[in-house]
Amino acid sequence: MRATGFAVVCTALLLLGGCSGEEKPPVNDAAQLASAATAGTQKARSSKITLETTADDGRKVVVTSSGLYEGPNSKFSMVAEIAGEKRDLIFADGVLYYHLSDTQLQELKTGKEWVKITADGKDALSAANGALMTNVVETMDPTRTIERIAKTGKVTESGQADVNGTAATHYVLDLGGAPAEVWLDAEHRPVQVSMGKATVKYESWASDVVIIAPPPEAVGDSR
Repeated sequence: MRATGFAVVCTALLLLGGCSGEEKPPVNDAAQLASAATAGTQKARSSKITLETTADDGRKVVVTSSGLYEGPNSKFSMVAEIAGEKRDLIFADGVLYYHLSDTQLQELKTGKEWVKITADGKDALSAANGALMTNVVETMDPTRTIERIAKTGKVTESGQADVNGTAATHYVLDLGGAPAEVWLDAEHRPVQVSMGKATVKYESWASDVVIIAPPPEAVGDSR
């Protein structure tokens, strides 16, 4: 009876995140999933990220990034490879900064190494990559994914899985007609997220990440 009583108590504690050393049970609805993933992300605050997707025009996009998750103030330091061409970008303070290549510096006749690009910008760089990179930032940010899950998600399936050696719980969701898959580790931190044509992988949670926007004097006008 004593053992049975302890099992009951431990099961209750597991639901509250207690009984350390045991895996946390899978959640069974979108609100619980979003709440658990939010807590895991907020506790860790940072990670390394890899995103792979295909642009609407067929270009292959691979982004490696460090992310610092602070809700609406989340920041990312990125290396984006688009159709084999690599570029450095920083997203900070709600602004996306693009590092110009030597060729672009000459074409624009500027000594400013960075420019801002926007989703609806009329300059050549924004027109070519603004909407794509804005979407990449939104897709990489787990806080935005979690927000979407909380608003429109429905868990349709869950089970255990292994993601590159990490034990995870795999959730299949319906986000208002759009399918998605989320893998969370034992601490309810995202390991992998797949939505549409994009797959995002997270690792090295709680790593030392410092992201600073380029100084104003280094930022020019791309028009």
